[in-house]
Amino acid sequence: MRHYYIERFTAGRVRETRELTESDADCAIEWLVRLVHRAETRQDQAAGTAGRHGYPERGHVPPNAAAWRALWGCAAALGMNRMELEKFVQAHYSGVDLRGLDDVRTMADLNRILWGLKAMLRRRSDKKSSLRTHKLAA
Repeated sequence: MRHYYIERFTAGRVRETRELTESDADCAIEWLVRLVHRAETRQDQAAGTAGRHGYPERGHVPPNAAAWRALWGCAAALGMNRMELEKFVQAHYSGVDLRGLDDVRTMADLNRILWGLKAMLRRRSDKKSSLRTHKLAA
């Protein structure tokens, strides 16, 4: 497959990687980086919209490492350890067959929990900012 791309990127002048000049190699690498970036962008968009109504990726995208880091970051910001997070998931999402973190199979599942944690963080910051406003007014 790489020979096919090399030939395409060099407009047929070069058929193998050994024949590449430095400028041809730079061009080929630049094209490959663009192709990889496009694929990653589609995956990232699918991961971010998984679980939302009207998006075809709804249940088909597996959770990625960045989403898990975001989940644990939100939980840590709320002062939750693993056991407390497990209880949170069970209490709020057992109706959709999530009884704990082991049941998270898709980005839709993980996003559902993450959106709940983010809402809790927003409410917490709203309360803190409203308390500061009242203190300033007094």
